[in-house]
Amino acid sequence: MLFDTTDDQEFFRSTTAKFLTARARRDEIRELRHDEHGFAVGYWRSGTDLGWTSLLVSEEAGGGSISGRPVEDLTLIAYEFGRHAAPGPLVPANIVAAALSDSETHAEVLGELLSGQSLATWCHAEPAPRCGVELDIRVDGAELVLNGRKQPVESAGIARYLLVTGLCEGRATQVLIPAESGGVTVTPLRSPDLTRRFSAVAFDNVRVPRSALVGQPGMAAQQVAWQSEVAIAAQCAETVGAMQTGFEMALDWMGDRYSFGRPLASYQALKHRIADLKSWLEAAHAIADSAAAAVGERRADSGELVAVAQAFIGHYGPELLQDCVQLHGGIGLTFEHDLHLFLRRATVNRTLYGTPAEHRRSLADRLIEQDGLRAPRRQAAAENAYTGPSFEPDEQSVSEDVETFRLRAREWIRANLGPFRPEAVAGLRKVTREQELAAVGNDRRLQRTLYDAGFAGIAIPAEYGGRGLTAAHQRAFTEEMAGFEYPSRCQVPTLSPCAAVLLDFGTDEQKRRHIPAMLRGEEIWMQFLSEPSGGSDVAGAVTTAVRDGDDWVINGAKIWTTGAWYSDWALCLARTDWDAPKHRGLTVFILPIHQPGIEVHQIEMLNGAREFCQEFLTDVRVPDSDRIGEVNGGWTVGTGWMSHERLLAESPYVTVPAKPAISDRSPVEIACRAGTVGEPGVRDLIGEDRMLDIVGTALQRRLATGMASGRIPDQSAAIGRLFRGIAESRRATIEFEVAGDAVWDEEFGDAGDVFLMRQVSCIGGGTTEMARNVISERVLGMPREARSDHNVPFREVLRGGRRSS
Repeated sequence: MLFDTTDDQEFFRSTTAKFLTARARRDEIRELRHDEHGFAVGYWRSGTDLGWTSLLVSEEAGGGSISGRPVEDLTLIAYEFGRHAAPGPLVPANIVAAALSDSETHAEVLGELLSGQSLATWCHAEPAPRCGVELDIRVDGAELVLNGRKQPVESAGIARYLLVTGLCEGRATQVLIPAESGGVTVTPLRSPDLTRRFSAVAFDNVRVPRSALVGQPGMAAQQVAWQSEVAIAAQCAETVGAMQTGFEMALDWMGDRYSFGRPLASYQALKHRIADLKSWLEAAHAIADSAAAAVGERRADSGELVAVAQAFIGHYGPELLQDCVQLHGGIGLTFEHDLHLFLRRATVNRTLYGTPAEHRRSLADRLIEQDGLRAPRRQAAAENAYTGPSFEPDEQSVSEDVETFRLRAREWIRANLGPFRPEAVAGLRKVTREQELAAVGNDRRLQRTLYDAGFAGIAIPAEYGGRGLTAAHQRAFTEEMAGFEYPSRCQVPTLSPCAAVLLDFGTDEQKRRHIPAMLRGEEIWMQFLSEPSGGSDVAGAVTTAVRDGDDWVINGAKIWTTGAWYSDWALCLARTDWDAPKHRGLTVFILPIHQPGIEVHQIEMLNGAREFCQEFLTDVRVPDSDRIGEVNGGWTVGTGWMSHERLLAESPYVTVPAKPAISDRSPVEIACRAGTVGEPGVRDLIGEDRMLDIVGTALQRRLATGMASGRIPDQSAAIGRLFRGIAESRRATIEFEVAGDAVWDEEFGDAGDVFLMRQVSCIGGGTTEMARNVISERVLGMPREARSDHNVPFREVLRGGRRSS
């Protein structure tokens, strides 16, 4: 799951994987469906010898973490359980051990659990309808009396001890009781999983001594909440493991299986389907890791992140595996095939510790509560009035550690910046030319403010005007900027991909001339990339650059350039050799936009916005010193260019903070103002929107980390582009739906416009269909589509049904 595991963690994970491969073979798992307990006692004891149940236990109590990050260690083992559909109550056993360790009670029982001599399980969930914990724990002299029912409870039929969560005088309390206590009735339940056994456990006037308490009566609320978060984090990791194995099985099958004389992997419809699954899988990895880290650090946002993880993974895990069944065809539905083992595991996990729908509604409830407490917005700082001295880097500042930098940034941001205002951010909205120019001017001033304070170009080398710090410093600053204004028009595409391309391929003179000006807000850059005749076929550019002495003369047209009419410079891809094959005759140039020979026409979109532009270039002269990369080497530059473009907010060069969960245009605020919060399904939609937002951010971070470390190819940026396109389209629909009939009111008209324009997220920056091609062919190695333009002089390539002359 994680890209940054330690050597000890990797050894621990791989040791478990080898053990499960040998002791939890798939043919043996099938046979265990007839076993009363679902696993052998010797198997579980061997697992405890490997440390499966001791990770959350203190060293003083006989346990210990592998890495100092115990929850992450546990999720690595849970992931392998999912990869192998392994038997055994890993999650509840660890929860009980953690509870006993944290409370420093029942040391003898804890020793039995760690050695594998005994098994304990957690009685937490209660029968539907779920209204929280209701089991009653009453103090009666020196005894406690338990009444209530718990279900489903894993391995209750084999457990020697039960950790029971209930209410004592209305407050959370936990007790550890022998499973054979009088009044305890265990009734087996049906389970789709072949090896996991669940039961309903009834407590009818069960009397136990007060020594059964785990901690103090009525004081267990925080402990129970943390236990639930750990359980969800581990369970999500297990489901991701099942998803990973199922996905790999489908990928192998598509390569091996032939139909109509071709491998299944060569059919574009199936390649696109597997690309969607890959985006779900990577997103599941990302949010599972994020949730585990938050729970392990006991962060304030851990509850929200585990809710997001279960909402997303609980839904998309079974969906991914069902799609894998579809890709296998009939064989995937047989008991003989292994795929159902993983589908069963994900299906059961979907229902435990809260369903996806329950967690979506819990996310909505958090936001609704926050919205009710939201303070009135303060006004933005006038003219971004930072009056301090310009930042001058010194020896201490260039070696500043991330947390020190974060604290300094936090203090500065709160003292100098106004609140986030959605209407101030660049977007496809209907505004007057004067309003947009005023917003551009404000962004330029705000960018200069960041530069003067030393917060622009944080990860850009100091010799080009930046701070020369790390991507982690930039990420910390971006996180601290959440909820505050930022210069959106000076970030993308100016700093990424444009400045990033200059850093990768530009000359030293080009970098020194332009990057400092970008960082100061003096130059806003755009991309002259798409063409009217090409769409997403970027390499099919017909804009021509012809050498004329020390200059190049460019003729052609570009389109879909956001904000070109107010911008200063552009990266331009042009064809410099029509006799070379398509990808080998391209060159990249930089040029000022406002010069003789360039006409910029604004395009009116269906919602009235005029941000998109088309540019006509007629005999535009560009000096050779403004060429980027080699002549006819433009596709090499272009590949890096598009990789940077797909990173967007996760680029180490930009500051694009996450939008606040609550703002004037967020679904929760729209629903509250429109009065639709109480309508059926609206809370579900609000929670889904929040889920997609957080998962998308986690995915972009995972991809950026993986590509920077070389663990995944650069083309993996297409995974983020695909997920973002689909998610943003869905979020536009959610915004429209939660407004209800009020969407026709003037106050909510923007939601209707956003819905009308929702497909821009799936078209702009290369369509999601192109992203699916990149994922399936470049990331997963599936056969590439047959191409009529391969190794053919570009002038002979068919365009518009005719050969060019």
